[in-house]
Amino acid sequence: MLPTSVLDRFAEKCPAGVMIRATLENLLRPERLDQIFNDVRTRQYNRTLLFSQMVAVMAGVATRTHQSVHTAYLAATEELGVSSTALYGKLNRVEPPVTGALVRETAADAAGVIEALPRAQRVILKGMQVKILDGNHLAATEHRATEHRVSELRITREGPLPGQTLAGQTLAVLDAQTGLVSDLIPCEDGHAQERSLLPELLTHITKNTVIVADRNFCTSQFLFGLKDCGAAFIIRQHASTLHWQQVGKQRRLGRVASGILYEQELLLTYGEQTLTVRRITIKRDKPTESGETEIHILTNLPRSRANARKVAEIYRGRWTIEKAFQTLTDVLRCEVETLGYPQAALFSFAVAVVAYNTFAVVKAAMRSALGVKAVDEELSDYHLMHDVVITQTGMDIAVEPEAWERFQTMTPRQFATEILKLAGRVKLSRYPKKPRGPKKPQARKKSGQRNHHISTARVLAASRNP
Repeated sequence: MLPTSVLDRFAEKCPAGVMIRATLENLLRPERLDQIFNDVRTRQYNRTLLFSQMVAVMAGVATRTHQSVHTAYLAATEELGVSSTALYGKLNRVEPPVTGALVRETAADAAGVIEALPRAQRVILKGMQVKILDGNHLAATEHRATEHRVSELRITREGPLPGQTLAGQTLAVLDAQTGLVSDLIPCEDGHAQERSLLPELLTHITKNTVIVADRNFCTSQFLFGLKDCGAAFIIRQHASTLHWQQVGKQRRLGRVASGILYEQELLLTYGEQTLTVRRITIKRDKPTESGETEIHILTNLPRSRANARKVAEIYRGRWTIEKAFQTLTDVLRCEVETLGYPQAALFSFAVAVVAYNTFAVVKAAMRSALGVKAVDEELSDYHLMHDVVITQTGMDIAVEPEAWERFQTMTPRQFATEILKLAGRVKLSRYPKKPRGPKKPQARKKSGQRNHHISTARVLAASRNP
């Protein structure tokens, strides 16, 4: 049987698995990855172990095809041709600029595919790119791993933080139109303030971009920096990081879902510079979880671009980046606890982001083929990726590597046409989403201090025969 015939069988039975693998082949072309590395690196080099091979190993971990870096290494020992010590040594020295470039460049390639798909992009503000900004701290690494691998940490019981990553464009930047994490600004210092990375982020901001962010990023330097870039912002106001004064009276604009909407102009000052912004206020019917009754959102967008209701609606969509982080954590594997060195941990996170962007391309194709509402409301990311993972091993054994090579040479438009055909075969009924209902109040529990153990059978019998 020819390799393409075997691949066709997988495309019929599990098209989602073939879509994920084909997208990885298209976005993670070895020559493309090695070129990114050579363009950015300053100290490392490509000789025996190539950068593209390191990405391939970590992609297996990020997609949960392999349970650890070591098992991924064992599966690829013949292709790598180096010891596990050499692999870990190179992972521990991946330069942060290379990590950021990996996400940025592959996201640009992924965006080209999504742009070629009909009805795959969301329209948020016509003529403008809406980017959602947030920060993400990597979890503390396993203490046992760091005791063995990082000698400087063997004398403390404190949980070591391998680093901090900001993805925005990501510090993380999420493109609201395509659903891609379009940029990553990595920082090795786990205690670094997210705001300290904003100047570097500004170098990646382009004209006609709208940055949506929480109040932690609401600083004079950042807001005026966005203005100087020709960009706009929709950012929740921080209570103490701006110099401002009111201009005119606050105007009531009616009700929204969560309360009453108001608008007022403010004059911001930063040194000798001034900037007039609109402050959109929502006086909530119910306090937030932190007890706040008012939410203030600042924007320099003109009303002709976005009225107050539109601004509030766009800011409300900021939660989508939190959903992206949840997918990276729960569905993919963005944090490998055994990687104690910051550069290795950040690189692992970046590869997981690339895997997430691969997933975003697949979902965009499914929206185009099956409908936006059906995919967004009915598709379970978890069940889809679980199906892909259990199919992956079989495909690796049954399908010859040559069968995937044609996807590597396709242009974005050609690949979009191919993946659209596969998306039409996906049966959403295999991956049903089950939204959680309202939480039930928890019953008061006994302390258990007197009776340490109970019989489950006796408790159930007592409830049946009170």
